[in-house]
Amino acid sequence: MTHQSLTEPWDDGRAAIGGWVSRGHDFTIDMFRRAGYDFVGIDCQHTPVDESTVASMLAHTPAGSPATLVRVSKNDASLIGLLADAGADGVIVPMVSTVAEAAAAVAAVHYPPRGIRSYGPMRPDLPMQDLQAMAARVSIFVMIETEEGLTNVEEIAAVPGVAGIYVGPSDLSIALGLDPALGFESDQLVEPVERIRQACEKSGVVLAMHQVRAADAVRWIERGVRLVSISDRFMLFAAAVAELERAREATPPGPGTPRR
Repeated sequence: MTHQSLTEPWDDGRAAIGGWVSRGHDFTIDMFRRAGYDFVGIDCQHTPVDESTVASMLAHTPAGSPATLVRVSKNDASLIGLLADAGADGVIVPMVSTVAEAAAAVAAVHYPPRGIRSYGPMRPDLPMQDLQAMAARVSIFVMIETEEGLTNVEEIAAVPGVAGIYVGPSDLSIALGLDPALGFESDQLVEPVERIRQACEKSGVVLAMHQVRAADAVRWIERGVRLVSISDRFMLFAAAVAELERAREATPPGPGTPRR
């Protein structure tokens, strides 16, 4: 039961575009929601923000908000379950290299006998009396960013309950002996990402990818990526540079020059 803010662009033949929050500030999350992004992605892996902090933030999600996807710091059932209980619409699980690891991530959002999730919903708007609906509302995206994960991608994409494969360009580049700094803006990952895309298409799941700039996101969308995130850090830096350049275009009036 994927969130409507994701299925609507897919049904319209578009990619779902999200704003990636690297510091977890409420202001940034609200900005992306108000700006009309299809989802908000919050990172617990490469930021100071932990899962408990994000769980507290999710508890106050306004009604009608776009989907909130959270990248956990590791493939841990208690962390994934915490975010599911707090109302995350999707969980992105890093460094998934095997079928067993993908199945473990899925099991973390399902209750016995299918999974291992403990009951403890935090938000009153969750379907508390329907365990199947509680589990189904959380989309699991597993990250392919190791050489082993790429080798096993066809089997990983076919694991029941996996909603999509989320590509981490930097780590996948490192795993393949490539420059991680070029993972976003170059074509060095075209062939491995195409293999992942074909695996996703075969299993009917979504190909997703982390990006830092809109221009690079466009290139990958045109290659079949259906969900992309754009980083707040790069947006802020680009905006800061542009605003500074614009302000420096002004020329102060010389001595004795009439001022308007």
